[in-house]
Amino acid sequence: MKYFVLFFGVFGIIESANCQSIVGSWKGFIDIGPRKISLVMHLSQKDDGYFTSFDSPDQKAFGLKGSETVVETDSIKTKIPVIKGSYIGKWDGNDIVDGVFTQGNFKTILVLKRIPDSSQPKKRIPKIRPQTPIAPFSYKSEEVEYNNTDQSVHFGATLTIPTDKTDFPTVIIISGSGPQDRDGTMFDHKPYLVLADYLTKNGIAVLRVDDRGTGLTNVGNNPTKITSEDFANDVETSLQYLLSRHDINPKKIGLIGHSEGGMIAPMVAANNKKIAFIALLAAPGINGDEILKYQMKRNFIKKNLLPEDEKKASDFVNVMMNAFKLYSNIDSIKNYLQATYKNWKLYYSDEDEQKLMYTKGPKAYLNLADQFSSALVWLQYFMNYNPTIHLSALKIPVLAINGEQDIQVEVKANLEGINTALKKGKNRKYTLRSFPELNHLFQTCKKDTDSYDSIDETFSPEALAFISNWIHSMIH
Repeated sequence: MKYFVLFFGVFGIIESANCQSIVGSWKGFIDIGPRKISLVMHLSQKDDGYFTSFDSPDQKAFGLKGSETVVETDSIKTKIPVIKGSYIGKWDGNDIVDGVFTQGNFKTILVLKRIPDSSQPKKRIPKIRPQTPIAPFSYKSEEVEYNNTDQSVHFGATLTIPTDKTDFPTVIIISGSGPQDRDGTMFDHKPYLVLADYLTKNGIAVLRVDDRGTGLTNVGNNPTKITSEDFANDVETSLQYLLSRHDINPKKIGLIGHSEGGMIAPMVAANNKKIAFIALLAAPGINGDEILKYQMKRNFIKKNLLPEDEKKASDFVNVMMNAFKLYSNIDSIKNYLQATYKNWKLYYSDEDEQKLMYTKGPKAYLNLADQFSSALVWLQYFMNYNPTIHLSALKIPVLAINGEQDIQVEVKANLEGINTALKKGKNRKYTLRSFPELNHLFQTCKKDTDSYDSIDETFSPEALAFISNWIHSMIH
């Protein structure tokens, strides 16, 4: 799910020095959906003026050069060209800079605090994952940029093209699970790069795109109001870019959507006859609220309960999570959560609550509301979205694969939902497949509790081959 819709491509932190000077390093945090992103700004002074550089340790970005830095008695202004960002702040003369961070059309308050040299972030040495492709490649790899129709979003992407074929199929990769760069970088894994490399080596061109707010793609207008429909429009923009090229066969363009991307792909394909096929990886086949409630039950409800106790706990989580389905205003959500919890406690004692739930009281749910505060419009849309609407409209070839170790998009219910929707639409060109030992990222694992970071494999070779072979079998 792309609920981190305000996640930025690169950031920094700010740190300390002399207490009587603004020169030094300073650190602050930006709320991005359900997480905070640290930003560090390093400010130095030389004979010809002031200079800044930025680090974003959480995103493994360091040494981003600032420009046009102006320091006056109690203020600082600086730009961060690489992310199309800027920072303007007022210094208290000691350890606080109170200011505003801007990236594209996004603007937020950012308070920076002085930090000593000993607290400065250290650049982490990334793990080298064995499947990560290394140049030179046996195919053409082209860095491309393009804009949407109203020029509000500028996209950065990579197009990889087979060099030994001319009439090849082409796919657009649509990411899931929050804003990601074009490679889907996570825990030093680059699953979309691995997927693109495999497919291109096997005769399929691939366009992989930086999500809004990452890499070379800017955030766009009104980032707190973005929904999956906006992401579907982004895919339309990428499609139009491919259609503008003379080396791409317009009749052989498909979509590969992962997680929420697997929800967006049918939205695009149902409304655009230029899409020849879609492949859905760990895609939703049931309503969004059912998916989120499934995830939250794993977080909140104790394991190994008796069936009757499991139902009591499940019913409580369901009604609490309805707050996000009904409202997109933070105050309305919190009022609903507190009132619902208070009513539930009329029937269940503290002992009952301790027996059923990992946490006591409404605090965990209120914290969840705070974590999603910048993406509540997106979340409400997601929870009310029924994938059957678009899936049942598809007549083109559809592939849907899921991993049975996936704890984010549960395999059985979602594949059955996809199957039911495609049957309803009388689609006769679809393939469903579950892989027993694969997780949400399509890594091979023994247990669903194995962390993505602990697994060296980035993408199952079996799944890669299955996707590639299916595309060639459908597109001749």
